[in-house]
Amino acid sequence: MEFVGDILKKTREGKKISLSNVSKDLKISEETLINFENNYLPKDIDRVFIIGHLRSYCSLLNLNHDEIIELYKSQHFPLEKKNIEIEKPKFEYKFLYSNKLISFSLMLLIFGSFYFLFVEVEKPSREYAIIPDLPEKYIAVVEETNLNDLIDNKNTLLNPEINFAEIESSPNSSSAIASIPDNEFQKPYIVTLKFLDDTWVQLRDENDEIILSQLMNEGDEYSYNILNNYSITSGNAGHILVIINQKVKGKIGKKGQVVDSLVINQNFNN
Repeated sequence: MEFVGDILKKTREGKKISLSNVSKDLKISEETLINFENNYLPKDIDRVFIIGHLRSYCSLLNLNHDEIIELYKSQHFPLEKKNIEIEKPKFEYKFLYSNKLISFSLMLLIFGSFYFLFVEVEKPSREYAIIPDLPEKYIAVVEETNLNDLIDNKNTLLNPEINFAEIESSPNSSSAIASIPDNEFQKPYIVTLKFLDDTWVQLRDENDEIILSQLMNEGDEYSYNILNNYSITSGNAGHILVIINQKVKGKIGKKGQVVDSLVINQNFNN
């Protein structure tokens, strides 16, 4: 069986591409590329990060990255132990003996009798107030008032600018406006990362705490508020599409490009 490193090296040399050019195009260190071609797996590098670099290298060489990655896993990663499900012991429930059944029935009878004799109280009957019918001469007045209220509420919803002007013109307009929170005037920006292909990605917050670190599958999406200022690190920027408030803003980079600590703002457009 041919090793993955031999396949990568043979393909690269066949295309007459130097390691330095590969390193510049993919933003991957030459040391990592040499480790791939020498079939050496460093123990201090995360497995997901290695797979992301290998996928980018295969894409540059026009190799089937799925087959190469599966072959690499079989050669370098131990087989995962299958979870052996231990069958739960089955208990045979025996029917209660007649004396226990009789004792239980007597207990129910005693408690039931005690409840009905000492606890149960007469439930008070509900009393309903009798409301006289409205005279016919006032029915039309009430209906007209309800209709006017309905029209006023509708105009309030359809003309918020007019209502805001009325608030400003009122004697207490300054206090009313001041009571409105600032964040109600701020437009929320929701960032959605859509993954066009299998891609490793990591998100960190402003305190450098990891929010997300995993290999995302094709078609996956992840959304967050732009005010979180998450930094994005990925092994293939061309597979991540940025959508802000349901508007496509472009990819975070080129295909095969590695991005490190990229923060997306509301003016992002690529």
